[in-house]
Amino acid sequence: MFGSSSDNSADLIGRSYPLQRRIDTICVFGGAMPGNDPDHARCATILGEAIAEAGIRLVYGGGRDGLMGQVAMAALERGGTVVAITPQFLIERMNMLSSGCQTISVPDMGFRKQLMFDYADAFVALPGGIGTIEELTEVMTLRKLERHCKPLVLANFKGFWSPLLGVFDAMAEAGFMSASMRCMHLVSGNPETILPLLQRGVNFEQDEPAKPFPPPVIPVLRGSLVSAARPG
Repeated sequence: MFGSSSDNSADLIGRSYPLQRRIDTICVFGGAMPGNDPDHARCATILGEAIAEAGIRLVYGGGRDGLMGQVAMAALERGGTVVAITPQFLIERMNMLSSGCQTISVPDMGFRKQLMFDYADAFVALPGGIGTIEELTEVMTLRKLERHCKPLVLANFKGFWSPLLGVFDAMAEAGFMSASMRCMHLVSGNPETILPLLQRGVNFEQDEPAKPFPPPVIPVLRGSLVSAARPG
């Protein structure tokens, strides 16, 4: 099945894009709602803890609600560095993390996605809704267009993403998705295996890894609110 293995093509991804840099920052997409299955929140907590313990910075869409909030709170509780990027209108609506998390206010959703993409060395898509699907498929599309070589893992907890993977299968069988797309994302149903999969999806042999999208500078002060305006 298309992308159905828990460790599908991780080594191939590293060989296909030899200039991928080390993973210092992971962007996690996920639902702003907790969902009906408490196991999803438990898995998000395990992932957040693992990210912090590995010394990796977490970037996410902001807020303390839902699975995306769960992974952020878990990372903070383990002493991790967490950066929330979200438009001002959502800051005014959401329950934001009160301390420890740096929040960057951006003008709109498009700027938010671009900044999250720029910061990230890798991506994880937790269970979520239409916004999560939009985010992960944009990362996949940009990978197909060779605009980046950053690994992406679909966190297929309890088979959540299996229906979407089935859609990808149907696209491939109908001739609307090339076979090369099979190695452009990874799938894991176990939160403990996500970081090892991402690490296997990069190449550590480059002395000076290429950085096609240099990340913006994040102020070092934690817990601050930074406003990011569009250039020009």
